Amino acid sequence: MTDCESVTDRIPVVALGRDAWTAEEAAHLASCPACQAEWKVVETARRLGDSAARRVDPDRVNSIVIARLRADRRWRRAAWIGAVAVAAAMALVVWTGRPTHQAGPIATRGAVGFHLPLAELDRLDSGQLERILEDLEAPLGAQAAPEAPELGDLKDSELERVLRTLEG
Repeated sequence: MTDCESVTDRIPVVALGRDAWTAEEAAHLASCPACQAEWKVVETARRLGDSAARRVDPDRVNSIVIARLRADRRWRRAAWIGAVAVAAAMALVVWTGRPTHQAGPIATRGAVGFHLPLAELDRLDSGQLERILEDLEAPLGAQAAPEAPELGDLKDSELERVLRTLEG
């Protein structure tokens, strides 16, 4: 390790007062402008930190932080109560069980429940809406799925590819 690296590694320890410079390190520090500049920056920062620490009253900071945390807790509690009230109001609106109004082919089929306007469906004519309704009423899996090949139908390279995807 070079002298500069050694001094750079020891600067924080010496600045905190946990150790002192050796004679060799002090000689290097006196002759190296780069290490002197680094030491000056760290020493200035330490002095500034010490003066700031003397100006801070820990008891005052503690009381301010606790007061803010208590205020945040009150706001959080009020927000939760408000959110629950809004959710309850929305549940009452949605679960009334009465249709909001009779319009279009869906209402003529005897649909009962809440009305959810969808902007995407506004421009469709009744035939297109009927088609969408038929698609929605089809049971799951009713549409034809492409036939998957059986394992015996696969080539060796395809089987290897399947195994690699299963292995991750």
